[in-house]
Amino acid sequence: MDATTQQQYAEAFRALHKTGDPLVLFNAWDVATAKAIAKSSPAVATSSGAVAAALGYADGENAPLDMVEGLVSRMTASVPVPVSIDLEAGYGDTAEAAAHSAARILKAGAIGINLEDGLSGGRRQLVDPAQHGEKIRAVRATAQKLGIDLFINARTDPFLLKFGSPEQCLNEAARRARIFTDAGADGIFVPGLTELALIERFVQLTPLPVNIMVTQGVPDIADLARVGVRRVSLGPWPMMAAMRVIGQAAAAVATSKQYGAFLQPNG
Repeated sequence: MDATTQQQYAEAFRALHKTGDPLVLFNAWDVATAKAIAKSSPAVATSSGAVAAALGYADGENAPLDMVEGLVSRMTASVPVPVSIDLEAGYGDTAEAAAHSAARILKAGAIGINLEDGLSGGRRQLVDPAQHGEKIRAVRATAQKLGIDLFINARTDPFLLKFGSPEQCLNEAARRARIFTDAGADGIFVPGLTELALIERFVQLTPLPVNIMVTQGVPDIADLARVGVRRVSLGPWPMMAAMRVIGQAAAAVATSKQYGAFLQPNG
């Protein structure tokens, strides 16, 4: 992909984060799923957990960056829409490591990344927000050098890691969002935040587009749009649903010894 096209994709992706009409991302995990999603969606995003599972690894930066970079390169070459990548914590605890990882993903054609503050040394834990802010600054500087207006979606995990009561988690997420805003983040991603009233308050506490991940108890998209959420991600759920269907189909064939239903004219 040439730099002009990549920058155009970056601008288009940024414009998709609309108040009242959120960007809904049905997350991909390989090139085939990216191509299927791109037929009806204006952008493709990956789920780190789904990508890791597809590659045979556990989530948490266990999938080698070389393999992730290769996947990004094949994915961006295969779909005519912007591609955003879940880069976990940037594959390293330092700002330099995160910037190096982001550069590789950018050179592979991506225009957005998720960058989380809840992973350090292979363990999920809330890191110092100032440390994460330095990662964001370093990644932003790298993207600017490469001439791409990278969308940095800063992820914060107080709710997932049970920082405290829901009120304490909300306040901590808002505190971190302010630090990440100052560092140059473009969006804030809060997995585990599911209560509509808290989501509405969080939207009011940050100028950044708020990204909510679908899980049990998350309100409908129309309700999220009404309170100002500008991005909704399905995360690993599409892959998990697909694996259930495949498992059920395999069991049905094994039991019936019939496979005719799976033979399609264009299969």
